[in-house]
Amino acid sequence: MKEYFFLLSSVTSAMKSEGILQKNGYKAYVFRDSSMNPYGCGYVVKASGDKENMAALLKKNGIRINEIKEGR
Repeated sequence: MKEYFFLLSSVTSAMKSEGILQKNGYKAYVFRDSSMNPYGCGYVVKASGDKENMAALLKKNGIRINEIKEGR
């Protein structure tokens, strides 16, 4: 299963995103990496699953995604 990095602009959005994804059965966790995420706080949500479904789920819940990077 592919991993994706959701780059968000606040730690609050990152924490909410982690919870939303986990409640919906995705493996997700938050970490800070300013070199990967230049948008605001530097927090990233790493998640495994279907990129389009995860992004749609976050957007439906009011999360603004700055960028999605693909992992392995």
